[in-house]
Amino acid sequence: METCLVLDNVSKRYGRTLAVDSLCLELRRGEVMGLLGPNGAGKSTTMGMVSGLVRRTSGRIEIFGLDADRRFMEVIARMGVLVERPAFPEYLTVRRVLKWLVRLSGRATSVDWALRVTGLDAVSGMRVGRLSQGMRQRLGIAQAILAEPELLVLDEPTSGLDVESTRETLAFLRKLADEVSVAILFSSHQMAEVEILCDRVAVMRGGRLTACERTAAVLSWDFSRLEVLCYRAEEAAAALTAQPWVTAAEALPAGVRVTLREEDADRTAAFLVSGGFHVRGIVPKRRTLEEYFLKATRP
Repeated sequence: METCLVLDNVSKRYGRTLAVDSLCLELRRGEVMGLLGPNGAGKSTTMGMVSGLVRRTSGRIEIFGLDADRRFMEVIARMGVLVERPAFPEYLTVRRVLKWLVRLSGRATSVDWALRVTGLDAVSGMRVGRLSQGMRQRLGIAQAILAEPELLVLDEPTSGLDVESTRETLAFLRKLADEVSVAILFSSHQMAEVEILCDRVAVMRGGRLTACERTAAVLSWDFSRLEVLCYRAEEAAAALTAQPWVTAAEALPAGVRVTLREEDADRTAAFLVSGGFHVRGIVPKRRTLEEYFLKATRP
């Protein structure tokens, strides 16, 4: 898969504060990367540098194989950018704003298409100043996709959206990546959104990249933490606690929660069955993005 975006030892300093420190990342066409981190981690600064809104202190950014500084006008024409809480002239209507943006882009793109896919067609004649925060956010998404970009940089794109609008937006972005091979750099504080949308997650802390992994690997099953569905839960928990390969066993209403020293569900099941316990099922614990995030941002 073709590499779309390269950040090579990119840093940004504001006076004595090093907001981004020697960041290295790659994003491929058709891939959605979630950029995560606590407040002040450097996510928005990174997105600002990629989109040309923030001038980096050092390092190299290459987009579509082009130097992002020397070929900026070529690069930005193929990108869509949404910063958190976008601002538009409040006296213009929604349609007028998008027509104005089309004229600035110099590309023959469809305003009606952008209005339709973002659900703004019903309010296209309304002035921006009368829009709710959620509708303003939809307008920000509309302007980001207006020129049919090859790379989208989206900083908190679902901020202010209701549950249904968020679901539709995430499904639309996933469709852009899968069907049109749009590369998307996506930032959100909502872990569930990142789990649904992103192919990879990159975690920042204190301006540095602390972890980067495929989402499917992060959300794998942990066979060292089990819930065993069985009768006589108290007896089963006591029997398991006495075993050297068991770290902890806790009786539950429907069975036992077990923590093992190693991933060995088969051994646990065999031990209980041989001890006369009726095992109805074993459910391993699913690793979560939140656990991965907390581990990657731990001091």
